[in-house]
Amino acid sequence: MDYDDLLEKGQSQVDEEQGSGERFEMPEVKSRKKGSNTAIENFSEIADKLGREEKHLSKHIQSELGTSGHIDGKELVLNGEFRRGHVQSKVEDYANDYVICPECNRPDTRLTKEKGVEIMKCQACGARTVVE
Repeated sequence: MDYDDLLEKGQSQVDEEQGSGERFEMPEVKSRKKGSNTAIENFSEIADKLGREEKHLSKHIQSELGTSGHIDGKELVLNGEFRRGHVQSKVEDYANDYVICPECNRPDTRLTKEKGVEIMKCQACGARTVVE
């Protein structure tokens, strides 16, 4: 067998589709009504996938939705009723503002504070971006 035959044989044994090809996939919000409140059931998992502290993410979601809430175990309980899609969009906004590097579009960032200013440092390209 020559190289081309071996290559064709190898390619025929590999599955066509293997995910989206992206390392980072936006976490999907799983929420439910809890009385007159909304519970994000997988809140801890979302914060973990985004690589951010639960408190920081919680504060952002509450601010964007104009409500208050609290972390209860692995859930975030928001005061009021919110549609899943609306909460999902706030999580995506958070990822775009605080996780994804604006220079290289990778999620390999860390948040730090320098002289009272929050800075997002990209571990992949080295970019430093001030976040509000």
